[in-house]
Amino acid sequence: MRKSVLMVLPLIVGLATPVAADPTVGLGVTFTWGGGSQGDTGIGLRVFSDNKRSEFVGSLGVDYMLKSQRIRPNIGIAYLAAKSYVGMDIGFGFGGEGLDVGVGLGLANTKRKVAAAAPPPVESETDLILD
Repeated sequence: MRKSVLMVLPLIVGLATPVAADPTVGLGVTFTWGGGSQGDTGIGLRVFSDNKRSEFVGSLGVDYMLKSQRIRPNIGIAYLAAKSYVGMDIGFGFGGEGLDVGVGLGLANTKRKVAAAAPPPVESETDLILD
């Protein structure tokens, strides 16, 4: 499993790196499994690489796990919808828990996509030649 995680990690980091985007934050619930535990539920804060709705984005986050009472930093991907998100992530436990996988959902400050402006109309072919 560690080899597959290491292969996917560069893709996730690339998605989480904003290029020309407006990052946004989210607050939600995460359900985890793996990493030597029976599963856990957490409350978490996420920073997403973009704020546009109907987009897949990268995420960096931290969860407070209720059952194990630990902090779980994570990195993942999410789909942003109208004021909400659904995501998957890989988290790490500093107390010897190792890597685990999580699925989360919650509220996010998303924005509608802005349509690109149309180019100005061309008057005639002679205007193109004179310009």
